[in-house]
Amino acid sequence: MMKFPKYLSIQTTSLCNASCVFCPYREIRDLFPAKIMEEALFRKIVDECSLHREVERIILYLNNEPLTDPRIVERINYAKEKVPWAGVHILTNGSLLNDSLAEGLLSSRLDWIGISLHGTEPETVKEAMGLDYDLTFNRVLSFIDKAKAKRNIRDFVMLTFLRHKYLTPEEKDKSMGFWRNKGIEWVRYFDGPVSRAGNVSGLPPVRRNKITGCATIWANEMMHIVEDGNVVLCCMDWRREVILGNLKSVSVQEIWSSKEYALVRDKRDGRLDSGADFICKRCEAAIPAAAGQVKPKMRSPFLWLLLSFVCAFTIFYMTYFWAYMHLRNRIILGGSRK
Repeated sequence: MMKFPKYLSIQTTSLCNASCVFCPYREIRDLFPAKIMEEALFRKIVDECSLHREVERIILYLNNEPLTDPRIVERINYAKEKVPWAGVHILTNGSLLNDSLAEGLLSSRLDWIGISLHGTEPETVKEAMGLDYDLTFNRVLSFIDKAKAKRNIRDFVMLTFLRHKYLTPEEKDKSMGFWRNKGIEWVRYFDGPVSRAGNVSGLPPVRRNKITGCATIWANEMMHIVEDGNVVLCCMDWRREVILGNLKSVSVQEIWSSKEYALVRDKRDGRLDSGADFICKRCEAAIPAAAGQVKPKMRSPFLWLLLSFVCAFTIFYMTYFWAYMHLRNRIILGGSRK
């Protein structure tokens, strides 16, 4: 396990202005108060990152719409000022990209921006995302035009969308062509939504009896932080079932290296038994255990000491026994020659 997270996802607000059918936000929005992260807390997190060259990326969103943060441009610039070697990016639905915010982002030190728009037809955008089509597309297209003049559009703007019940195969192909005709080469399509560990009603639930790890590339590399300073397990933990600590009172490193985090990792990786409703057992990204597969756990220092002693004693005994037999044979052979 690395000593400090390589990636940090920092949710600076709890808000989103969309209601996507494949997203848990519609169902959990009332569970937590509307909140914007305090500036002192944000700077505390970033300042600690500035002490660690292993930080590669600071992602200023998680389970929210980052442009609902009125200080998002300032936060982007602060993160890049303090951790200039790390990439800083956001992912937005684009509907809040008014002229002022668009200019602010383009003039900021943002490395790249992802725009998540799940269709190109008015009815699709309305039904799938709950957004005003004309407003959203006018703002996104205007932003793209401005970005072409100020940035390298090829590396600065990503367009992403996924398969859902309102998107036909024909519209999927049309959307790919539409964005590429607008000069966006970086277009990502995902073939279907996931239940987000059972947090999206209407999608088939996942149930695994035993698991042996997480298939995501960030499982052991990323920390996920929400607006009140709580560290949650991952981006699937929309209901904040696993709270690993709060950064108002402790450091990133303390939480990352804590016994509590190690315990959860052991449950996730199958080294410790977990309850039937443990969040990872409801997640598509969990690696199911093969039949009969058991991962041994050996965390107790006493057990490690005992094992080391047994191994050392065995090696010593075998060495002593070999030397004894070798010497005994030499004595026997010497006596027989006389």
